[in-house]
Amino acid sequence: MILIDNHDKITKFRLARTVFGRGLYFTAAYLVDGLLVDSGCAHTVNEFMVALEGSTIRSVVNTHTHEDHIAGNAHLQKKYSVRIYAHKEGLPVLANPRRVNLSLYQLVMWGYPEPSHAEPIGRILETEHYQFQIIHTPGHSLDHICLYVPNEGWLFTGDAYIGGRDRSLRA
Repeated sequence: MILIDNHDKITKFRLARTVFGRGLYFTAAYLVDGLLVDSGCAHTVNEFMVALEGSTIRSVVNTHTHEDHIAGNAHLQKKYSVRIYAHKEGLPVLANPRRVNLSLYQLVMWGYPEPSHAEPIGRILETEHYQFQIIHTPGHSLDHICLYVPNEGWLFTGDAYIGGRDRSLRA
């Protein structure tokens, strides 16, 4: 299941595997100025790729390397030849996602991503119209980053902040 919302210059994708027609454990991806922030889980990759048809995607940033944020990477690299960026601590996981042992609920909800090649992200990432400040925010994971655009008041937080009624089964 994919729910799409447009917020001015940002397109938000809420992605979840459906069980009996109901989306469970949503994750999010954002598209702004050719930059895709996160790429969803293995169970939503095909639907996500269809939803992205006609979009301009030049690069991908993973806020962290948990399985529900990185599974579209390999598909996006194949289709769009995009560059993928992540914190240096996450590069080994992107190259071999099976180095992380997933619990049963993680396998059911999100599944294992395919390997992808990523480059270490610097302190600044520029798109055609914006400059994203990269802030290392370990806690949820050692490789977690946030992307901040001060001129717009945008902060892409990955899983550093989860609002609403979301619940988690991991510490």
